Amino acid sequence: PEEDAPTDAAKKIRRGWGAAEETKSADSPFAQRLKVTNDQVVIKFLEDDPYTSYKQHWIERQGQKSFTCTANIHKKGCPLCDAGDRASARFCFNVALLMEGEDPVLRSYEVGPRVVDSLKNFHNDPRQGPLPKHYWAVSKTGKGATSQTQHQMVKAGDLEDDWGLEAVTDKQLDKLKDKAYSADIVSIPSYKTLQQIAAEELGD
Repeated sequence: PEEDAPTDAAKKIRRGWGAAEETKSADSPFAQRLKVTNDQVVIKFLEDDPYTSYKQHWIERQGQKSFTCTANIHKKGCPLCDAGDRASARFCFNVALLMEGEDPVLRSYEVGPRVVDSLKNFHNDPRQGPLPKHYWAVSKTGKGATSQTQHQMVKAGDLEDDWGLEAVTDKQLDKLKDKAYSADIVSIPSYKTLQQIAAEELGD
């Protein structure tokens, strides 16, 4: 090794899937979304409430398909709304994703109106809330409009025995909160860009 190489390099350059996910997140201008499937994943909410809420258009086209609605952002409104495309509400939470044998990684848990109502109820429930108090096993069944998202509360004391996972330490929690996403991560397209997409895809 080089004589002037830092002695703590091994601590900074790590192997494992957790390190890979952390490196990928740090290198991306976009929020790394939590993927919810039939298989349960365990998360910990980092904050009491969503870090941002906005409306999104989903256009079936090649390349980018989701676009932030500008109805309440641009003075002229939103060309996609004007062309008749209905935007859907999105609510985004900062969460830690737990993985066996790995450090927890930051994820953006993005949900719709039905799920956010459930999360609000959990948050306000004196036994289960606030959201960051416990851990949550999350999974999804079905597809599209018929999909259902399940949340199972998991207490810290049950993590190791039931899930083979370690609780997030205070040090890890602080590190994740330092990197937590804010509304600034949401990409807002120009009015001209949305006009072009409306013309190309919606015939407006």
